[in-house]
Amino acid sequence: MQKKPLISRLAQAYQDQKYTYFVTDGEGNCMAEGMTETDARIFAMKYGYSIGREEIESSSPVNSEGYEITYANKDVLCSEDFE
Repeated sequence: MQKKPLISRLAQAYQDQKYTYFVTDGEGNCMAEGMTETDARIFAMKYGYSIGREEIESSSPVNSEGYEITYANKDVLCSEDFE
């Protein structure tokens, strides 16, 4: 299996979180879900609702040294991240 370059892994992480926004009416009723942030904001502004983002528990990709590739440890990179 060929390792993906860092930019490909970051693009995949972005795509995985792209459709995680929902719109609520403020009383606990979900009016729409599975939206991009922009679409959720437009929908919420149109009807006076609020938006939220779903917290998806997924395992982050791990580099060859065993570090998870996340923003929190962005300074810990190895040579494969620059290929």
